[in-house]
Amino acid sequence: MHGSTTTVGHFPPPGEAPERHITATVWRVFWAWTAFFWGGTVVLGALFYVGVIDFPTSTRLGLYGTSVWLNAWLIPFLLPGAGRRDATHKWHEAIVIWMICYTMTNALWEIPWVLSSPFIFEDMHTLTDVVDQSAWMRESPLHMGWWVMASFASVDLRTVNHDATFYALEFFSFANVAGTIAFYRLNARRSALRYLIPVLGGGEPVAATFIFSFSEVFAHFENMPGGVADTLLALVWTQYQYLVFPIIFGVVGSKLLFGDLYHGWFNAREETDG
Repeated sequence: MHGSTTTVGHFPPPGEAPERHITATVWRVFWAWTAFFWGGTVVLGALFYVGVIDFPTSTRLGLYGTSVWLNAWLIPFLLPGAGRRDATHKWHEAIVIWMICYTMTNALWEIPWVLSSPFIFEDMHTLTDVVDQSAWMRESPLHMGWWVMASFASVDLRTVNHDATFYALEFFSFANVAGTIAFYRLNARRSALRYLIPVLGGGEPVAATFIFSFSEVFAHFENMPGGVADTLLALVWTQYQYLVFPIIFGVVGSKLLFGDLYHGWFNAREETDG
């Protein structure tokens, strides 16, 4: 075409992708869902603090609740009228909600744990060693930070015994938070590359979770302080999301990425040819 700067085999930089955001209704339901489960964890901590329930009970119930909360990405598909909404918008909302949930757990537990665990846990080898700190935790609300950091020890002692593999894997939390920030900025700019974040980041939690769970299986469950139910809670129920969900979002993210690139390149070629 005369006047065109494009040639066969050459693509101009992609233009803006379609604008996508989470609807107000989905936001309201998500934050209500979050308030219920995270509020429940606060209540469990308070009940432990005043001596109504013990450390294992309070923390295990909190872990179950958090694992249910992580399914919040299904909200866009379950609300009334969801069947009439555009599928790409619903999947965008699902990806964003998952990234927010993942980032919240990283920011509120993993990263503080990575930074503090080398200094606050000493000579912790059994669940009894952890439970023995209950009186100290109840001395002051400030000491309840230890309850938060040690919470996963009720099902997995690697949290408190300086297990090197466990510690190294938790460093991925920094990359996860950075990825969420990058996605937010790319989406705000309507970049056609925004869905590269869930695509490129999808493999990391899958590989990390496989190592996290099966390193303990191959070690004959030496760090599992409870019975079968607690072991399943530690290695399956609290972990399956990090295997299944990233795979789903990696596949969906690829389709959304290709759709954005096609849309962006098509518009860019039209502008150039025009």
